[in-house]
Amino acid sequence: IITLLLFLPCFSLLLTSNTVSAEGLFVDPIIPHGETVTYNAIDGDKCYSVVEHVTVKNDGERKVYEIISLSDSIDRKLVLDKETMAIVSVHTIRKYPEVTLDSKLKVKDEKPLLDGDEFKLADFAVMTYVFRGFPFTKLDKLKIGFYGSEQKRKFNFRAHYKMTESVTVNNKLIECHRLEFGLDGFWGTFLPKMNVWYSVDPPHYLVRYKGLVGPPGSPKRDSQLLNYTISKDALPHPFDNM
Repeated sequence: IITLLLFLPCFSLLLTSNTVSAEGLFVDPIIPHGETVTYNAIDGDKCYSVVEHVTVKNDGERKVYEIISLSDSIDRKLVLDKETMAIVSVHTIRKYPEVTLDSKLKVKDEKPLLDGDEFKLADFAVMTYVFRGFPFTKLDKLKIGFYGSEQKRKFNFRAHYKMTESVTVNNKLIECHRLEFGLDGFWGTFLPKMNVWYSVDPPHYLVRYKGLVGPPGSPKRDSQLLNYTISKDALPHPFDNM
């Protein structure tokens, strides 16, 4: 899927009744300072834990969410604009037996789109974080575009708001919004969908993710919430001195 996404077109926002400017599409989910979430993830036959910690910071005149995500295979520091959930920067460390890959992405000189009804993502890997700010129940579906994609490609990657569902976590039912991500048309028939569940109650934290790890042929991932707490103590992480 990721390979195909590199060729997706710019997207326009679709509503059932009218068009909404994407500039104000995503909203601040009011993530609390110190939010710490632990997930259990299964990739194929591999099982591991992911721990995430959110810090609310000032970045010049704006406030941002700094999200640290740590696991055995990938460490990531993501910075999002608090008001719009737009990506500010992403620092990723991928750990393999034979090599460690360190990559950085910073969004600079982002220009407003001329028609005012488009929204683009700078990094597919952090899409589930951005969609915590999705206006659940207010949008039926939207197309998603990525910077660097070709303008005239016919592959439409789309998010569909499905319904509210109850997800059982540690013998507790959590009412969730479910979003389904996938390609429209011919390719969507053959490629599996991604399903993501967010808590109905703010701050709309991720409860479950079910989809592929990467491109077609890669293992399936099933990630589910284990624990949600508020902790003012930041996690020790490899980005401290970078």
